[in-house]
Amino acid sequence: MALMEDIQSCVDLQMPEELPVFCLSQEFDAHYCGMTYAQYISSPESIIQVQLEVLDRFGWDWVWLHLDDTLEFEALGVGVRGGENVVPATCNYLSFDRETLSGLRVPNPQTSARMPLLLDAITGLREARGDATCITGRVAAPYSAVGLTFGIEQTAYMTMDDPDLLRDAIAFAEEQAISWGLAQIDAGAHAIWLGDCNASTHMMSPAQFKQWALEPCRRVTEAFKAAGAWVFLHNSEERVEGLMLQAQTEPSVLSVGPGLDMTLAQEALAGRIALMGNVDPIAMLTDGTASQVASETDRLVRLMSSGGMILNSGECVPREAKTPNMHTMIDTGRKVWGLVCGRR
Repeated sequence: MALMEDIQSCVDLQMPEELPVFCLSQEFDAHYCGMTYAQYISSPESIIQVQLEVLDRFGWDWVWLHLDDTLEFEALGVGVRGGENVVPATCNYLSFDRETLSGLRVPNPQTSARMPLLLDAITGLREARGDATCITGRVAAPYSAVGLTFGIEQTAYMTMDDPDLLRDAIAFAEEQAISWGLAQIDAGAHAIWLGDCNASTHMMSPAQFKQWALEPCRRVTEAFKAAGAWVFLHNSEERVEGLMLQAQTEPSVLSVGPGLDMTLAQEALAGRIALMGNVDPIAMLTDGTASQVASETDRLVRLMSSGGMILNSGECVPREAKTPNMHTMIDTGRKVWGLVCGRR
């Protein structure tokens, strides 16, 4: 069975022939290939070069083209600063007021800021890999996008100070997320990584999630799925209650944060939605030993043998992660799946 069929089997809560193995390894990838992060994201060619090299060396079943959290918002006028070895970070948010919001227009994803960099990288990798690798783009979900545009604290304040303004800002963010995600699907992305970490339950209550984050995220998910892409939703969630709420946005696969035992997530959501995760990128891949990584990967793969799950890191892998640990994660994943499920 081909990779795309295996991923779809997981989405359909079935057992794939081969377990898809992903890793949120973008920063590690650049370092592994001898580039600073600034060099890595300097051109589509450098991104493609790095991703093809790590695919060859490690054999992951996807490329995760997240690039950085500021991509959409720089095009709106949000101030961004970069560095030689760090992902660009927001330094000047927009003023959260009616005048500023009224002046915003959804930027053209084909021409705005660094979005063409991402689109060209997606197209180049799709041309190079076809359907042998799941090419995965990214957008921020609407509630998180508002926080990345106007500031997380200001967004929280607006839930009480001016809920109508917040509601309109979320509607704008939803429009932009759909526009920019569809552009990536048109460019060749098989899937969209939908990040909504500002809407995890360590950032907002379940009631607030239902009021502000759930339906806008669901509509974005619906638009991407209607366009033929998978949606991988990631809130870096570490509570079962939060995962159960996030499942209501109906992504293709729900990503589990590293702080939650995957057994608990499976028990709560088995038969309802596909899950992915959640090898700890710090405790295991960076600070752990190869034997510890092998043991944890073995445990997760055996849990995943019931189907409907994808092996992945639970969060972003630092550039300092140990190369042997990265090899151990994927090699153990392949080996144990073959032993448990009788595949070769």
